[in-house]
Amino acid sequence: MKLLIQQIRDYIAHWNTSPKPFTWTATADEILAKVQLVQTNIKKLVDNNGK
Repeated sequence: MKLLIQQIRDYIAHWNTSPKPFTWTATADEILAKVQLVQTNIKKLVDNNGK
């Protein structure tokens, strides 16, 4: 566990030396369409497991 924590801290320290802002490449409509698709698939899984 200590190794994982150290690796995460090293990654953050390295990233922070030259950070870049996150840029959205998808539109809000594209994101919402994907959310709706995931919700539909989860509902199907839940419904199928109840049978």
